[in-house]
Amino acid sequence: MRSWRSPQRLYILAVGVGGMVALILALRQWEPVPALPMLMMLAAAVLMDAYPLPMPGGGAMSLTFGVTLTAQLLYGTVPAAIINVLGNLIGYGVLNRRPWDRTQFNAGQFALTILTAGAVSTRLGLHPWPAPTGITIPPLHLVFVYVAIYWVMNNALVGLALYYHQAHPTREFLRLFFRWLPVDALSTAFAVAAHSVVMIAFQAYGEIGMAVGLTLFLMINYLLRLHMRLVEAHHDLQSLYEITKGLACVLELDDAFGWIDRAVQQLAPSDAFAIYLAEEGDVLRLQHAVHPDAGEVQGRVAGEGAVRRAARERQLVEHVDEPTLVTENFEPSSVLAVPLSADERLMGCLCLARRHRAFGDRERRLLSILASPMAMAIQNGLIYGRTQTMAHTDPMTGLYNYRFFSMRLREAVRRASATGQPLALILIDLDNFSDINNQFGHQAGDHVLRQFADLLRHSVRQQDLVARYAGDEFVAILPGARREEAEAVADRIWEAALRYRFTDLSGQIFFPLRFSLGVAVYPYDGPSDEDLIAAADRNMYREKRHHRERYRREHA
Repeated sequence: MRSWRSPQRLYILAVGVGGMVALILALRQWEPVPALPMLMMLAAAVLMDAYPLPMPGGGAMSLTFGVTLTAQLLYGTVPAAIINVLGNLIGYGVLNRRPWDRTQFNAGQFALTILTAGAVSTRLGLHPWPAPTGITIPPLHLVFVYVAIYWVMNNALVGLALYYHQAHPTREFLRLFFRWLPVDALSTAFAVAAHSVVMIAFQAYGEIGMAVGLTLFLMINYLLRLHMRLVEAHHDLQSLYEITKGLACVLELDDAFGWIDRAVQQLAPSDAFAIYLAEEGDVLRLQHAVHPDAGEVQGRVAGEGAVRRAARERQLVEHVDEPTLVTENFEPSSVLAVPLSADERLMGCLCLARRHRAFGDRERRLLSILASPMAMAIQNGLIYGRTQTMAHTDPMTGLYNYRFFSMRLREAVRRASATGQPLALILIDLDNFSDINNQFGHQAGDHVLRQFADLLRHSVRQQDLVARYAGDEFVAILPGARREEAEAVADRIWEAALRYRFTDLSGQIFFPLRFSLGVAVYPYDGPSDEDLIAAADRNMYREKRHHRERYRREHA
């Protein structure tokens, strides 16, 4: 029941019910009309609503307005409204099997639109124009008023309904909506032209002429439907080509996520979607989300739901539930999960969610085609990321290596020079590391290096970069740090090292670890990265000499 309290649901219900009530009240003005022409026009309206013209990028367009205008000019407002409403209920709702709430909304808005346009035009002087003898033309300015009111009101009511359950931001929605208006105006103009043919045929040949005119109208509708199918297929193929080509060129994981975002926006716009990556132990973790509460859902692990089922069955799953996407502000009514497999290996899963709309066959088909390219892009991104990590990381300690440190230090100096922000460097050397290696072996020494690297990670600030400079030397880049801030970080490293108990692999032997620190600050200690390293190195060796002298005095 909670979903009916949403503005979109209330609006749909109000328009649907309000339009039908208005039509029932208008039936009091009903006057008998010839049955056969009404049945022929009703049959044409049903077929046009059952087989509308598909539009590229989604949606459909009906030419029923041509029949509605014919009924309006021949028999008045109420017959025209009855033909349009019944055509929608039977053709769109029953034969086309569309959701009942959308069918009811369309019927209601058609009733309101036709009754309003008819009432205004009738008051201005537009009356039924059967012309039993000869071909005559009704007042064109009044016909134009009727068409204009119908078109404006129809687009306003439908546009508001689309806005309430849109998958795009407001600016993007308005851009798409105003792009749609010329297409709808063209379809209305075509329907009016077809109406003119039907009217002329009826005035010239009576009911036989109407039957021939409506048949031609339906044949043209069928040919246009085939044409629009081809246009839609061309649009889809072009989108698939561009997206597949983009996915094939992906190197980084973020770029893969960006192209998947584009694919979803172009081919299956949704209220929310997420990308899950497969981890060890059949874990599917949410790594990227476009969601009203993206920060809240980030990192969630898929349990029993659409994502887990799609990963297990390796096929598309449409469901109503995916717990990892549910938040206080978002609860979908339709969820589509697409497994992403590359080389028979599950890379992850794409999950799309909508509040009020189900996913169509076209959307499922296009996403299933793109599933493999998306999976390959994710695989390439992960491989490239691991390669980059290996190229920039010291394999023993897990810290950044000298090459990456040098590159980042040059960038940090350039940035500091451009912005005027300070920059600090801390160089660290383990004084007695060679003694540990000589007495206890290289395995024990390597274990000490890993422990000291972990200590450095937890002692610096979050924005700082720590690297292994050489065998037993380490370095930290502190962007934005002045001398007092850098010295505070150095003090934290000292205090953490004093408290830490460095051990061998067995954890039984403890090593008293001594080290020296050198701090340098840009631009006071040097205007370039080389000068900064040299200054930190001098300060470190000055402290190292001080430690040696103190050590000799203590052991004299």
